[in-house]
Amino acid sequence: MKASQGSVYRRREAMIQYIERRGQATVNELAVLFHVSLVTIRRDLLFLEKKRLIERYYGGVRINKIPQPYHHQEQSSSIETAGLIQFCQSFVQRKQTVFVGASKHSTALIEALVQLAITIITNDYQALSIAQREDPGMIYLCGGELEAGTNALVGDIATWTFSKFDADLCFLEVVGINEHEITSRSLAESFVYRTMLHHTKGKKIIYTDGKHLGQVPGFMIDRTFSMDHLIVPREVPAYLHTYFAQAGVVIDSLAASK
Repeated sequence: MKASQGSVYRRREAMIQYIERRGQATVNELAVLFHVSLVTIRRDLLFLEKKRLIERYYGGVRINKIPQPYHHQEQSSSIETAGLIQFCQSFVQRKQTVFVGASKHSTALIEALVQLAITIITNDYQALSIAQREDPGMIYLCGGELEAGTNALVGDIATWTFSKFDADLCFLEVVGINEHEITSRSLAESFVYRTMLHHTKGKKIIYTDGKHLGQVPGFMIDRTFSMDHLIVPREVPAYLHTYFAQAGVVIDSLAASK
């Protein structure tokens, strides 16, 4: 039976963790550990090598310790949650269905947006803490597995849930973006967020701290040209506006909106 995409992502993440703990591993060792064929392991390792997460040598693999050459780090600063909320609210209309991806800002964002009489579907498990007493909107939490160290529900159940809805808007944090693709921090998140975007019929609004504009660390979520707006914490140089305009993405600076 063909493995689900979610199980492939989980195996690859577990593989990275295993190699990191052991320092190195062989193809045969990984095939036995994960109960898959040598061909499957080599395919996994090729994928991870292309993402520069591992390096292969004769007889084995190890974690790639070479620093990634990210550019535009001078643009890095944290997004202010209050500013992000205010900006996102400007896109929302009553009775819409909205996807919100889990992030450090998402719980506060959901709590603010639900007051606008909309339906929110999210993988942020902390949304359970939001008291819905008299709010005119509704919050639906997808099922799934809680990803370690995050507030994100991931896996096949989470992906299946989002595939059953069509949203009017999507708000999503990304870790990296260039003119070709946007990325997330983990394989498991990337598959859930890709499904969210593919089931959004209206605007797709992504945000980032700006640290990796022009670079794509992590794992591909989707193509950049399918996005509509990129929210960043501060003004960026004119050439970056042109850079992303070529992909059809408008850069919105929270600093400029103050």
